Amino acid sequence: MLSIEFVLLRFTPGLHQNPEGSPTHPSYPAGHATIAGACVTVLKAYFDETYVISGSGGLTIGGELNKLASNIALGRNMAGVHWRADGDDGLVVGEKIAMTLLEDELRMVTESADIGFGLTTFDGNFVTIDPGTFQLAAG
Repeated sequence: MLSIEFVLLRFTPGLHQNPEGSPTHPSYPAGHATIAGACVTVLKAYFDETYVISGSGGLTIGGELNKLASNIALGRNMAGVHWRADGDDGLVVGEKIAMTLLEDELRMVTESADIGFGLTTFDGNFVTIDPGTFQLAAG
């Protein structure tokens, strides 16, 4: 008699990403979420988040970028590779990395101009990044 596990593994090989159990890498923070958080943060800094996409019924650039990052972070949960907290916190780690990178870039600008970035964080707070004045909150 065939077991259900045998049938699933034999006839649906793509269904089980890690049939031997958990992957051999740590789950926290999620790497895909960290990269998504960093990339989306940089995009939100460069583009107007409040811009309404034409023909979308009111969708904004910022809202769509946040959804994209969230989908990337949560998508790995369904594969059994991560927990929700891994993705949620990975987004925040990526966001902090990107904000630090943006500040470093501003410090390298030699022109005397009023420059900086403004963006909405994943928790909904608006932050301004100016050269030499941006500091990450502890925690």
